[in-house]
Amino acid sequence: MLKNLDPHTYDLACIQEPYLNPVGLANTSNLQRYWDVIYPSNHHANPERSQTILLVNKKLSKNNWHIIPLDTPNITAIELNGAFGKVRIYNIY
Repeated sequence: MLKNLDPHTYDLACIQEPYLNPVGLANTSNLQRYWDVIYPSNHHANPERSQTILLVNKKLSKNNWHIIPLDTPNITAIELNGAFGKVRIYNIY
């Protein structure tokens, strides 16, 4: 599924139960090229427990969004900022 996610069509993707490789990372051929992969805040302490990731298109300026840190493997969140104000996006498992 992730390899078919078109970065020219989508800016964000909320993924639940992602496949994680043996080192605990979600990877497919186009992820690192087009997407910033956002893991739960405690992912690197317990990668086998992460149930959500967010994909943020690299064409979105990092000056306009940031990660909302949450101490759970079941939620990833970001806040987008722009002329529209602020929008928070949560991926809750």
